[in-house]
Amino acid sequence: DSQWSITHSDGAFSSSSSSLTILGDRTDYCIVTSQKRTVAPATNFAMVVISTASRVIVACNIYVSAGGTLLHRDLLLRLLTETQEHCRRSNKNETQSQSTTMKEQQRVAVVHAFRDGPYDRSSFHLAGSPALVADVGSSLAGRAIRSLSLLETNCDNDEKSDDAMTGMDGCDASHPQESNTNETIEQRHPTVGLVDHVSVLPLKDEAATIITGSVARDIGEAIKALGADVLYYGRAHPSGKELAAVRRESTRFFESSKSNSNSLLATVSTKAAGQVTVGAPPRFVENYNIRLQPNVGKKIARTLTESVRERSGRGLPSVEALTLKYGQDQYEVACNLLDPTVTSSKDIENRMRLWEKQQQRQNEDTEESLGLIETAYRVGTTTDMCLEALREVSTEDGEIAHNNLVLKRLETDFLIK
Repeated sequence: DSQWSITHSDGAFSSSSSSLTILGDRTDYCIVTSQKRTVAPATNFAMVVISTASRVIVACNIYVSAGGTLLHRDLLLRLLTETQEHCRRSNKNETQSQSTTMKEQQRVAVVHAFRDGPYDRSSFHLAGSPALVADVGSSLAGRAIRSLSLLETNCDNDEKSDDAMTGMDGCDASHPQESNTNETIEQRHPTVGLVDHVSVLPLKDEAATIITGSVARDIGEAIKALGADVLYYGRAHPSGKELAAVRRESTRFFESSKSNSNSLLATVSTKAAGQVTVGAPPRFVENYNIRLQPNVGKKIARTLTESVRERSGRGLPSVEALTLKYGQDQYEVACNLLDPTVTSSKDIENRMRLWEKQQQRQNEDTEESLGLIETAYRVGTTTDMCLEALREVSTEDGEIAHNNLVLKRLETDFLIK
């Protein structure tokens, strides 16, 4: 918005300006937009400065329940290229400052796109100014829901037609090597909807945490308008409830990977688009996965999960972890680094190697005495990756080169997995 206002809780004081400086240590003020919609509580501050020339930039990760079959290839590539074009038009229309720094802050980019076939899950990672990220993120999530809903409807119709004529599954028969059988669904990443999760993250400075909840709610309301059941968390939730708590209390996320459904999603929601968790963590979250060798069973894999996650009482601080089946005969430990300044990916690697040595000593006469870890890799982006992408797209040539690289990487994901 071009204007902000500050209003005392009892309505006795009100002031509006395109640039406000608020002094004091009051806890009864709220920052609101010019449309009088609350953005975030302005509590326990000494001074807050908000301006239309704000340096705030945010990131947004959108997770889509697709990628497990070749049927999804064209759909996901189209979502990416359409979103890149949306970013290009938005950047072109923005009033550009002579300052390179301001060029970064008033732009938006697709930093990264990733398809994880064995989990039937893909992700799109955005970064930029809050208004542009809200606009592009809302459009991307909406197009993903509409496209996947149409694909699922067409598959259902093809199945009925083929069953009547040949007894074959029309969608699966066209790509037998990538069939969407019950076995494939059992291996998928936990999910609750067609667009499963939207996370808006602060970048660069603390001021970004003020606005992330509002950006998340803007995207959430756009998704809700398409019929999805939106569940807010973090700074988008009235009481700040954490993502894990929302998933445990209001979804079947942690059981959904075991569903026997042939549907693109497994959810308790009665709405066609399913549920979507939408929110804003207090800090930038990084994702890191550890894939174990095929000889490592689930029981051993879970000991690694317990070794890294904070909730076990012997893991690393600010780390969530989940044991997931990967493909036919492997397991992965998926980690959320809730505060990479407290526990980094390097810390995860060090703990992983320590765990491996301990397991080898305990099982020296078994297969587990061999190497236990196949690979460890980052999923998604980091703060530095987001900032670098915004620098790259600050020129027209740089934007073209960056977009081509992101597209090429997503195309490659379909070749190697």
